Amino acid sequence: MDPHEQDDEALMAELRRIVADADPVPDTVVAAARAAFETRDLDRDLAELVADSAAADAGFETVRQTSGSQAAGRLLSFDGGGVRVEMEVTRTGDDLTLIGQLDGAAGTACDLERGGGHRTAIELDDLGRFLVTGLPPGPLRLRCRSAGGAEVVTVWITL
Repeated sequence: MDPHEQDDEALMAELRRIVADADPVPDTVVAAARAAFETRDLDRDLAELVADSAAADAGFETVRQTSGSQAAGRLLSFDGGGVRVEMEVTRTGDDLTLIGQLDGAAGTACDLERGGGHRTAIELDDLGRFLVTGLPPGPLRLRCRSAGGAEVVTVWITL
């Protein structure tokens, strides 16, 4: 390597250090990147997000309202692999509450995965309903088995 290339490499290393100190990558971005990397599991079906009340063209009707014009929660629908997930997300202080129902899932349990590799088992009742409280905001997805036995995972969503 000639001396000019060495100088360029040293300058680039110093610039990387300065940028890392002045404007570090936020933890949520690192968690989302890690979560995206983990989606490379090819032995499962993916349940895509088919409706999100936060989207302008969601098509959801507002049924409940809090004071003012803000909706009580965010409604999400996922579909794929023979499983449909309907979920409402509400915020209480810094915590989230998920209320939902899985249709087409086998068994009475599934997992909630969060960024950073955290996985929590959630119990389903005989109608496939679930409730999760005290959840911190961030990326998450659900993992369950379809009635046909295939593993089904929702796409990652950041709440």
